[in-house]
Amino acid sequence: MNPPLSATSREASASVLTEARLAPFPRWAGAAVFSPLVASYSLGLDAGSFVQLLHGTGAPFVVVGALVFLCALFSLSRWGLRFMLSKKHPHEPWLWEQTWRRELRDQQWVRLLVAWPILLFLVAFIAALHWMLYKEAFRQGHVLPGALLGLVLLVFDATIFMNVLRPTVLGTLALLRCGRMRLHLPGVPLELGTHCQVHLEAQPGLTHLSDVKVELRRVREWEETMGSGDDQGIQLVTHIEHSHAYTVDAAALREGRDLALALKLPEGGPEHSTALHATRRCHWELKLSSEVPGVDLDITFVLPVYYAVGGHPALAS
Repeated sequence: MNPPLSATSREASASVLTEARLAPFPRWAGAAVFSPLVASYSLGLDAGSFVQLLHGTGAPFVVVGALVFLCALFSLSRWGLRFMLSKKHPHEPWLWEQTWRRELRDQQWVRLLVAWPILLFLVAFIAALHWMLYKEAFRQGHVLPGALLGLVLLVFDATIFMNVLRPTVLGTLALLRCGRMRLHLPGVPLELGTHCQVHLEAQPGLTHLSDVKVELRRVREWEETMGSGDDQGIQLVTHIEHSHAYTVDAAALREGRDLALALKLPEGGPEHSTALHATRRCHWELKLSSEVPGVDLDITFVLPVYYAVGGHPALAS
């Protein structure tokens, strides 16, 4: 595993103009760390009394509380480190905006980790709803209304299947078959207006690929307020500003070797640089797809693409 990127000297790299911002302060972590201290002070508890109070709450509560406290400390320390790097290297946002590595891994398993609990809850809720409605309808002898209700629920079930169940199941099967994909970068950052080559790591599940479609995209996201009064809401707007796609033969993957992918990063200004926490977020994606017998390949990597002034920035490693 490659270590996190280390800071380089200001003189060693060119100034980078960007709309990148530091990630927001993790308020939950601050509350998790300082709430026990504030509560102890407010209740007038010393260290011994506080420990005795914890013993009285039971072992499960203490274990969960300790894990949350440690996670909060880690989150605060990471944010503090990035804050110091942003002050020391304000023109090198790839050092502090996110922990970029030269080896990128797809985050499909993270999305599935969130999707499966939601899916299981929806399935349980829908099953219970069907049971109650059908039981009540047929118990009272309303056969025709029950059948019509079944048709309405069938449309609802089809919507859930197409938008939640099917993508989750196919994503899980693709992950089990292909494993976590890895993309190796020549360095960090990747500069706008340059050509570079990245390598897709070979996996046992990719030996049947005939070709791979490669698509480089610049995506802009922002939030807009829609409606007014009680109907007012926030909507996420996504716009693809740049897209370039081509197909490459996957012979290297079939032979068990890494697949080299040529990227031509277009010319651009500071507004085209990666900015993950700006008001109008900007990020660069490398989307790889291919038709595979059984389960199609469809993965996306977020690339650290930045705009540099005065030549090529030094590559952090």
